[in-house]
Amino acid sequence: MILRAKDKLVVGLTGSMLSGKSTALSYFAKNGADVLSADDMVRQLYQTPAVQKRLTAWFGSCEPAAVARRVFAHPQDRQKLEKYLHPQVLKQAAQYIKQSSHKLIVFEVPLLFEAGWNKLTDLNIVVLGDGKALSARLKARGIPAAEYKRRVAGQMPEAEKARRADIVLTNRGTKTDLGLKIKRLCQAFETIYEVK
Repeated sequence: MILRAKDKLVVGLTGSMLSGKSTALSYFAKNGADVLSADDMVRQLYQTPAVQKRLTAWFGSCEPAAVARRVFAHPQDRQKLEKYLHPQVLKQAAQYIKQSSHKLIVFEVPLLFEAGWNKLTDLNIVVLGDGKALSARLKARGIPAAEYKRRVAGQMPEAEKARRADIVLTNRGTKTDLGLKIKRLCQAFETIYEVK
């Protein structure tokens, strides 16, 4: 299954936890792109009876926080969960992209490279966050540093994501700075790929 579609530019968007990829996604939407988020799609799946039944059978709970604690502590459980959820998300995303009337579609996927989905899109962007602002972001979100380290340890290092990406978007300034970069990027897409 691929995510590319005729006469559309399908962009994969990723970045490490708290890098600002969700904020970046919102700016793509403000600049006319159709956007979708793998995390949002997973949250919707968690609300379906079939998924709730399966997760409860496997992990003793279908509550997202409880499942997250379990899978980030046990790599084999994480692999089991991803093997179950990823095909469902991929299928929904492909259907959404096919039906979209937009020429530019940006799909935010935290595990874009880890899942190999970067090979299914037209091009890929990685958002690099500000390491100096990380502690403040963790505090604002109420995420303990140990929990952050455990989650990031299960992901590809930022440097490797940057090496594999077609475009590296640094997010080390204000939100206004990030918004301006994305506006210019969308203008470039319109010119180069004739999407509007």
